[in-house]
Amino acid sequence: MGLFSRKKKSQGNIHMRGFPGHVDTCKCLYLAAEKGVPLDTDLLDLTGHEQEADAFRALSPFGKIPCIGDGDLVISGAAAILPYIDVKGAGQSLTPRKAARLGEQNYWIEVGQQQVMPHVNTLLEEQLLKPMSDTTYTPDQEKIEAAVNEIDQALVFADKQLEGRDYFAGDFTFADIHWVPYLHFCEITGHADLLEKRSHLKKWFDRIKSRKNGARRTYDALPSLDQIKGKELKYVA
Repeated sequence: MGLFSRKKKSQGNIHMRGFPGHVDTCKCLYLAAEKGVPLDTDLLDLTGHEQEADAFRALSPFGKIPCIGDGDLVISGAAAILPYIDVKGAGQSLTPRKAARLGEQNYWIEVGQQQVMPHVNTLLEEQLLKPMSDTTYTPDQEKIEAAVNEIDQALVFADKQLEGRDYFAGDFTFADIHWVPYLHFCEITGHADLLEKRSHLKKWFDRIKSRKNGARRTYDALPSLDQIKGKELKYVA
């Protein structure tokens, strides 16, 4: 069984299955754009529970998303895919060489994964994924408000970390790759005020949005609200 459909695929490119309204999928899209790694994509429709199908579980036995294929290699989950793209891509590795910077990077990756990502997932599920699966679904406002409050509390400390710094660990690292989709999804789900009141975090996000690989703005690899609703998964050329 093939990992991807045969349409619009370039020979030799990495192939990825994921969903545009999925945080880890977007981490991989963004890093591929940053590192100049061509990435062909196929939709894994989470609103149709395709991640639970036997066909996908044959590729990703534990259901980790996204899933990539590169030649004979198949790996799943952002923890495996992000370092792989980093090594395959151009330029210096995003892993800091200095111990202090490495510690800071890993700390802020963990903070994001534990204190922010679950609540961003709640916003996505309540405001987008569940209504896309069931047009009669009414978003749970109590869950949304609780998620926004939890994110807000975490951003207080992220804002302090970024005071006087361009990036979370000084230089651009995997910590920034992880945090970009968190803020992106807060913004497109209508919670940009979380960012606007944090001046250092906002400067960081503006800096992220201005980054380019050649003539292309790397932030543009991330999906818009309409693209998520239309289940349009971007590819990286």
